[in-house]
Amino acid sequence: MPRVSIIVPNFNHKKYLPERLESITAQTYQDFEIILLDDCSTDGSKEIIEAWREHPKIGKVILNRKNSGSAFKQWQKGISEASGELVWIAESDDSCSPALLETLVGEFDSEPSCVLAFCAAMLTDENGKHLGIHQYHKEIGRNLSVDGEKFARKWLLRNNYVVNASGALFRKDAAMELGDAHMKYKGVGDWLFWTQLVRKGRVSFVYKALNLFRQHGSNTTADMKKSGKALLELRSLLGDFERLGLKDHRVFLHDRIYAVNFVKYYGSGLSPELRAKILKAWRDNPIISFLAALKEAKHRISILLRK
Repeated sequence: MPRVSIIVPNFNHKKYLPERLESITAQTYQDFEIILLDDCSTDGSKEIIEAWREHPKIGKVILNRKNSGSAFKQWQKGISEASGELVWIAESDDSCSPALLETLVGEFDSEPSCVLAFCAAMLTDENGKHLGIHQYHKEIGRNLSVDGEKFARKWLLRNNYVVNASGALFRKDAAMELGDAHMKYKGVGDWLFWTQLVRKGRVSFVYKALNLFRQHGSNTTADMKKSGKALLELRSLLGDFERLGLKDHRVFLHDRIYAVNFVKYYGSGLSPELRAKILKAWRDNPIISFLAALKEAKHRISILLRK
């Protein structure tokens, strides 16, 4: 039985899938299986998948007959099919250094109570050109081994510092205890998943950019941010955090101001129905509107002073 199960959930990433699979099979650590999933791609991805089906590292190929509508449902399907103790969700449009798996497995070897180990993400453009280390990982700025509860409260309450599943390795048994709350989301399901997971043990962060996180036009999270729909998911996510006993009024106020600010100053392209839904979700009121306007005024003044 392999120690690591590598889940590759694909949807219309024919352009990037060969590089993704080659970056996995080139790993210096080789005790793994690959579980390759496709969510009804329409771009010819299945041709690539069939070409790889007989590769000795491919443990399972799962082709959906109907699109699941959620990347996180595909995650869960892959996790349930995994036979390894550790799981790596290697997104089909990303790539990585050959040392990624060996480095992260080493974190579990040195810390038996570790449930999640992740590394820094190097952003790349769609052609693979390096754009720099993700800002959140620059903020951490060092190797880290910390209690998961502390990590959740200090880091994950503010932002999703794990950033990208392709740079993370986690314990299957801990993940199987989380339930399915994260699967209702299209954009922030991973944020809830990591927050629940880390509270079951320790977290390790390796400040080496071993994960290559591709930025391109067909990114679900980016589309949701532009459309404003991400704000509805963010509000729901904060409600989930509250139910988990995780709450920080400063974070809530910051996000509330941001949401109202977005709708009032940058949401001209939103439908009236969506604008109303976002403001209702965030409980718009005169105080929040005033703070949002004040923040925007300060921003505009700072721009004028720089000219």
